[in-house]
Amino acid sequence: MKGNLTIDNGNTSVKVAFFIGTQVVATNRFIRRDARLLERFISTYKPDTAIVCSTASSAASQRIEQLANERCRRALHLTHETQLPIRLGYRTPQTLGRDRIATAVGAWSIARRLDQHCDVLVIDAGTAITYDLVTSDSCFVGGNIAPGLALRFKALHEHTGRLPLIQPEGDTPMVGYDTETAIRSGVMLGLLGEVRSYIADLKLSHPSLMVFITGGDGKWLHSKLADKNIIYSEHLAAEGLNRILLYNQANGNI
Repeated sequence: MKGNLTIDNGNTSVKVAFFIGTQVVATNRFIRRDARLLERFISTYKPDTAIVCSTASSAASQRIEQLANERCRRALHLTHETQLPIRLGYRTPQTLGRDRIATAVGAWSIARRLDQHCDVLVIDAGTAITYDLVTSDSCFVGGNIAPGLALRFKALHEHTGRLPLIQPEGDTPMVGYDTETAIRSGVMLGLLGEVRSYIADLKLSHPSLMVFITGGDGKWLHSKLADKNIIYSEHLAAEGLNRILLYNQANGNI
């Protein structure tokens, strides 16, 4: 069957998805050095075209991109110069993370099916946590970048003399009663407070804001925010990459 392969070659793992039209058929995730899993995925679904979004550069990353070129009839490599269904209003598009473009397009695509006139905030809770805004006139205007959950724990451990490296699993009281809970609560409740504050402040200037959450820590973040108006999407980047690929196919660019 003909279909599209999306490859999100990120900082910590490679996420792949196979689409028929706009429908996701299968997804997988693997560590970058195990390219055999990508070969197996391609052999199983036999995609006709592919789109690759790379935020990592290494020999293993190059092998991932090479597989897409070799095993698919056509492959599109996402850059800031790729034609998009949204406009980039970012002042330095050449420095804009490809993953931020992908998740923004994914959220924008879903939002357009629900409300044609809303602004869109995308919160991607991964290695870094990014906040990106797409306005109702389909313009990516920019956003913010902050350390993700694991980076915050790691920074406290590595840049202090005696603070231990704490895992997120465990008791998280409002007021920590020992060093472990003080660190865990400080990091996790601090991140939740940051996200809540950012959403509330942005809604003051964008009252029709639709909020999406994705990323490795996205499910946890969404559950803790406990706001039924916030949409969690595990495969937001894949949705965006497929939308970009379909847009370029429709315009004869691939």
